[in-house]
Amino acid sequence: MSEAIISNLAADPDAIVVGQNSHIRGQLLTYGHGGQITIGDWCYVGARSELWSMESISIGDRVLIAHDVNIHDGTAHSRVAAERHRHFRHIVERGHPTTAKQLPGVFSSAIVIEDDVWISFGVTILKGVTIGQGSIIAAGSVVTKDVPPQTLYRCQISPILTPLSAVLQPGQLT
Repeated sequence: MSEAIISNLAADPDAIVVGQNSHIRGQLLTYGHGGQITIGDWCYVGARSELWSMESISIGDRVLIAHDVNIHDGTAHSRVAAERHRHFRHIVERGHPTTAKQLPGVFSSAIVIEDDVWISFGVTILKGVTIGQGSIIAAGSVVTKDVPPQTLYRCQISPILTPLSAVLQPGQLT
Protein backbone atom coordinates (compact mmCIF):
# COMPACT_ATOMS: atom_id res chain seq x y z
CA MET A 1 0.00 0.00 0.00
CA SER A 2 2.93 2.33 -0.56
CA GLU A 3 0.85 4.45 -2.97
CA ALA A 4 -2.13 4.73 -0.63
CA ILE A 5 -3.03 7.80 1.39
CA ILE A 6 -4.33 6.60 4.75
CA SER A 7 -6.06 9.26 6.87
CA ASN A 8 -7.29 7.63 10.07
CA LEU A 9 -8.32 10.79 11.96
CA ALA A 10 -9.46 8.87 15.06
CA ALA A 11 -6.17 6.93 15.14
CA ASP A 12 -8.20 3.75 15.64
CA PRO A 13 -6.08 0.80 14.44
CA ASP A 14 -9.24 -1.19 13.62
CA ALA A 15 -10.93 1.57 11.60
CA ILE A 16 -9.30 0.67 8.27
CA VAL A 17 -8.85 -2.98 7.27
CA VAL A 18 -7.50 -4.04 3.87
CA GLY A 19 -7.58 -7.67 2.77
CA GLN A 20 -4.83 -9.79 1.28
CA ASN A 21 -3.47 -9.00 -2.19
CA SER A 22 -5.43 -5.75 -2.42
CA HIS A 23 -3.74 -2.74 -3.99
CA ILE A 24 -4.73 0.78 -2.90
CA ARG A 25 -3.59 3.82 -4.89
CA GLY A 26 -6.24 6.25 -3.62
CA GLN A 27 -7.18 7.74 -0.24
CA LEU A 28 -8.88 5.92 2.64
CA LEU A 29 -10.17 8.36 5.26
CA THR A 30 -12.07 7.75 8.49
CA TYR A 31 -13.26 10.78 10.45
CA GLY A 32 -12.26 11.66 14.00
CA HIS A 33 -15.76 10.97 15.33
CA GLY A 34 -16.10 7.59 13.66
CA GLY A 35 -15.99 5.62 10.47
CA GLN A 36 -14.94 2.18 9.32
CA ILE A 37 -13.50 1.05 5.98
CA THR A 38 -13.20 -2.67 5.28
CA ILE A 39 -11.82 -3.87 1.94
CA GLY A 40 -11.78 -7.55 1.02
CA ASP A 41 -9.13 -9.65 -0.75
CA TRP A 42 -7.86 -9.05 -4.28
CA CYS A 43 -9.35 -5.56 -4.57
CA TYR A 44 -8.02 -2.50 -6.40
CA VAL A 45 -8.63 1.18 -5.62
CA GLY A 46 -7.33 3.48 -8.37
CA ALA A 47 -5.37 6.71 -8.18
CA ARG A 48 -7.17 9.82 -6.96
CA SER A 49 -10.09 7.75 -5.69
CA GLU A 50 -11.39 8.75 -2.26
CA LEU A 51 -13.21 6.52 0.20
CA TRP A 52 -14.30 8.74 3.11
CA SER A 53 -16.19 7.15 5.99
CA MET A 54 -18.17 8.63 8.87
CA GLU A 55 -20.03 5.38 9.49
CA SER A 56 -19.09 2.32 7.40
CA ILE A 57 -17.86 1.46 3.91
CA SER A 58 -17.69 -2.30 3.38
CA ILE A 59 -16.16 -3.66 0.17
CA GLY A 60 -16.24 -7.35 -0.67
CA ASP A 61 -13.65 -9.47 -2.47
CA ARG A 62 -12.37 -8.95 -6.04
CA VAL A 63 -13.81 -5.44 -6.33
CA LEU A 64 -12.20 -3.14 -8.90
CA ILE A 65 -12.51 0.61 -8.30
CA ALA A 66 -11.04 2.71 -11.11
CA HIS A 67 -9.39 6.13 -10.83
CA ASP A 68 -11.20 9.31 -9.76
CA VAL A 69 -13.98 7.50 -7.88
CA ASN A 70 -15.59 9.12 -4.82
CA ILE A 71 -17.29 6.95 -2.20
CA HIS A 72 -18.68 8.95 0.75
CA ASP A 73 -21.00 7.53 3.40
CA GLY A 74 -21.82 10.94 4.89
CA THR A 75 -22.91 14.41 3.88
CA ALA A 76 -19.72 15.95 5.38
CA HIS A 77 -21.39 19.36 5.87
CA SER A 78 -24.73 20.78 6.93
CA ARG A 79 -27.10 22.40 4.44
CA VAL A 80 -27.27 25.37 6.80
CA ALA A 81 -24.59 27.97 6.01
CA ALA A 82 -23.99 29.01 9.64
CA GLU A 83 -23.48 25.37 10.71
CA ARG A 84 -21.07 24.79 7.79
CA HIS A 85 -19.07 27.82 8.88
CA ARG A 86 -18.95 26.63 12.54
CA HIS A 87 -17.78 23.21 11.35
CA PHE A 88 -15.04 24.75 9.19
CA ARG A 89 -13.90 27.02 12.05
CA HIS A 90 -13.78 24.00 14.38
CA ILE A 91 -11.47 22.18 11.94
CA VAL A 92 -9.19 25.20 11.51
CA GLU A 93 -9.05 26.19 15.19
CA ARG A 94 -9.25 22.83 17.01
CA GLY A 95 -8.93 20.07 14.42
CA HIS A 96 -11.54 17.64 13.13
CA PRO A 97 -14.54 17.02 15.39
CA THR A 98 -14.29 13.94 17.59
CA THR A 99 -18.01 13.48 18.29
CA ALA A 100 -21.09 13.51 16.06
CA LYS A 101 -22.63 16.14 18.38
CA GLN A 102 -20.06 18.59 17.00
CA LEU A 103 -21.58 18.11 13.53
CA PRO A 104 -25.19 19.34 13.52
CA GLY A 105 -26.97 18.72 10.25
CA VAL A 106 -24.44 16.11 9.07
CA PHE A 107 -25.82 12.66 8.26
CA SER A 108 -24.27 9.29 7.42
CA SER A 109 -25.44 5.86 6.34
CA ALA A 110 -23.42 2.71 5.58
CA ILE A 111 -22.30 1.77 2.07
CA VAL A 112 -21.95 -1.91 1.07
CA ILE A 113 -20.22 -2.99 -2.13
CA GLU A 114 -20.56 -6.73 -2.59
CA ASP A 115 -18.10 -9.18 -4.22
CA ASP A 116 -16.95 -8.93 -7.85
CA VAL A 117 -18.20 -5.38 -8.49
CA TRP A 118 -16.44 -3.17 -11.06
CA ILE A 119 -16.74 0.59 -10.55
CA SER A 120 -15.52 2.51 -13.59
CA PHE A 121 -13.74 5.88 -13.53
CA GLY A 122 -15.33 9.11 -12.37
CA VAL A 123 -18.13 7.46 -10.39
CA THR A 124 -19.63 8.97 -7.22
CA ILE A 125 -21.31 6.69 -4.67
CA LEU A 126 -23.27 8.40 -1.89
CA LYS A 127 -24.44 7.36 1.58
CA GLY A 128 -26.77 4.46 2.25
CA VAL A 129 -26.16 2.54 -0.99
CA THR A 130 -25.69 -1.21 -1.50
CA ILE A 131 -24.19 -2.36 -4.80
CA GLY A 132 -25.05 -6.00 -5.46
CA GLN A 133 -22.66 -8.82 -6.30
CA GLY A 134 -21.15 -8.77 -9.80
CA SER A 135 -22.58 -5.40 -10.82
CA ILE A 136 -20.82 -2.88 -13.06
CA ILE A 137 -21.11 0.86 -12.49
CA ALA A 138 -20.55 2.81 -15.74
CA ALA A 139 -18.11 5.71 -15.99
CA GLY A 140 -19.33 9.04 -14.64
CA SER A 141 -22.36 7.59 -12.86
CA VAL A 142 -23.76 9.01 -9.64
CA VAL A 143 -25.16 6.25 -7.42
CA THR A 144 -27.76 7.35 -4.87
CA LYS A 145 -29.94 4.19 -4.75
CA ASP A 146 -29.27 0.48 -4.31
CA VAL A 147 -28.06 -1.49 -7.34
CA PRO A 148 -29.30 -5.10 -7.63
CA PRO A 149 -26.79 -7.93 -8.19
CA GLN A 150 -25.54 -8.58 -11.75
CA THR A 151 -26.68 -5.16 -13.01
CA LEU A 152 -25.07 -2.66 -15.38
CA TYR A 153 -25.81 0.72 -13.83
CA ARG A 154 -25.60 3.88 -15.96
CA CYS A 155 -26.75 7.16 -14.50
CA GLN A 156 -25.62 10.65 -15.31
CA ILE A 157 -27.85 12.93 -13.30
CA SER A 158 -29.40 15.86 -15.13
CA PRO A 159 -29.12 19.19 -13.36
CA ILE A 160 -31.92 19.78 -10.90
CA LEU A 161 -32.04 23.31 -9.55
CA THR A 162 -33.85 23.67 -6.24
CA PRO A 163 -33.75 26.98 -4.37
CA LEU A 164 -32.33 26.51 -0.87
CA SER A 165 -35.37 28.36 0.43
CA ALA A 166 -37.42 25.31 -0.60
CA VAL A 167 -35.42 22.88 1.56
CA LEU A 168 -34.46 25.04 4.55
CA GLN A 169 -36.53 26.72 7.22
CA PRO A 170 -36.81 30.53 7.19
CA GLY A 171 -33.77 32.04 8.87
CA GLN A 172 -31.44 29.12 8.03
CA LEU A 173 -30.09 30.64 4.81
CA THR A 174 -27.48 32.72 6.65
